[in-house]
Amino acid sequence: MKKLSLTVKTLMACALMAAAASCAKQEQAPAPVAAPADSPACTGVKIAYIDADSIMNAYSLAREIAEEGQRLMNNYQRQEQSKQQEIQNFGNNIEQKRQNNVYLSEASFQADVEKLQKMQNDAARSLSNQQNQIQNTIAQAQARLQDSIMSAVNDYNATKGYDAILMRESGVYFNPSLNVTADIIEILNSRYTKK
Repeated sequence: MKKLSLTVKTLMACALMAAAASCAKQEQAPAPVAAPADSPACTGVKIAYIDADSIMNAYSLAREIAEEGQRLMNNYQRQEQSKQQEIQNFGNNIEQKRQNNVYLSEASFQADVEKLQKMQNDAARSLSNQQNQIQNTIAQAQARLQDSIMSAVNDYNATKGYDAILMRESGVYFNPSLNVTADIIEILNSRYTKK
């Protein structure tokens, strides 16, 4: 990624310098013509790409992280529904008591209303804490996943010597012969040991 970033920055700097130079000239220069694909300027660049979707589907760690994230979200939703049902039942109970004149005083009614509000506040706080924990867990897992992929790509590139390894999602078309996704997936899965 750093090589790609440097390449992009270098190309942008060259483009800015060329634009500045052309503005300094008073005369009109003919429009530049793109170099043909087989020109020496293009033949020295060695580029490959990887497909992030394929990696996420085939890399064992990525699948486990996705499954764990789904389990955490399902658990959160079950707890949220349970708390909502408990609060709703207690609210319905208060309403039935009020309609049936079960409350002997305004103080007993207010005590139940306050209890209902406390239940709502406690549930909101508990669910918020759980949501934050889920987000932290997922963020840590994604950082681990990203580090693992970057390490595999860097090690792969150390032996292959590419000038750039791009993400397929960053372009519209790549020649399929430039796809090194299978090699990266093989490296990733060979390194991964399940916890």
